Amino acid sequence: MDLKISPDQLLSQVNQFWSMLDDMAENNPQSYQKFIERHLKEGKEFMAPPEPHLCLQTKILDPDERLLYINICGWRRVPSPESDGHPVPLIAGKLKDASDGAVISIAYSPDMLKKADKDPVEQDQLIRLAIKYIEQQHKVTLCHSYRTAPFNLRGTKLQLRSSLEGTGIKPKGKAEDVPDRSLLEQLRNLTAKEEDAEKPKPPIEIMTENKTRPKAGLIEVISSTELSEEDLPPPPQHELSVIKDEAQNPQKIILTAQLHGVRSVSCCDLNVSKDDLILEVPGKYRLHLNLPALVNEETVTAKYNKANSTLTVTMCVL
Repeated sequence: MDLKISPDQLLSQVNQFWSMLDDMAENNPQSYQKFIERHLKEGKEFMAPPEPHLCLQTKILDPDERLLYINICGWRRVPSPESDGHPVPLIAGKLKDASDGAVISIAYSPDMLKKADKDPVEQDQLIRLAIKYIEQQHKVTLCHSYRTAPFNLRGTKLQLRSSLEGTGIKPKGKAEDVPDRSLLEQLRNLTAKEEDAEKPKPPIEIMTENKTRPKAGLIEVISSTELSEEDLPPPPQHELSVIKDEAQNPQKIILTAQLHGVRSVSCCDLNVSKDDLILEVPGKYRLHLNLPALVNEETVTAKYNKANSTLTVTMCVL
């Protein structure tokens, strides 16, 4: 991202900014405290990850017929429309292939979703808007009949965040080359540029798919819970171990699963949430476990040993 301000100019603004804060802290401590609290709150809300709201299941009819899961989520980075007559802003992730179809994430303002929960007509309008966007953006034809899935997220929160991260809202009525950022945000972006210059961020815009790729993991964290119980493959032989410290507090949970007949880890789909785990090898195995302790889903690691067809999943306890 190119900053439209030189380092010298930015340093001058920083000095003015801190001088202003010093004066405020000395002459009006109450206003200073309110100012700091307000900016901390706004920063926390802006940096909060998207939250799953509901998951829809429909079909892509053309060019290739397949299932489509639409993750509808709330994200503070998406503003509410200025009025009932203004367009509804949304942010969309990339349409991605899944083991049993495709998945895409759509983010609305949390206030819009909260309002839609009280009005089925408005909720249906948001869903229709998402469907229309997907058709226009990805040149596909969708079945306009849909149903709400029994889960509120297809995939994991980490995948959801990776899908939407880097997208944002374009300031209305501003030229693309005119910065519209607070001084604090400029400082944050400048630091990010210096530390990660080889990874330029995509342009910020409304209603756009994300052009960045999430970091590849050992196993793609994708799973399906759409099959009925009688259609599900059998679970593999497995063992779940809890590693404790000297005080007998759980530190790690380790799953070992024997996946006989599986040649490659690419055949495996793994989905780990804070309290459960789903492992699938389409047509061969399916394992769903409730974990004995809450785990950090963003630090899960998985290794597959081809010699003995053993998958080892390590999860750190929160």
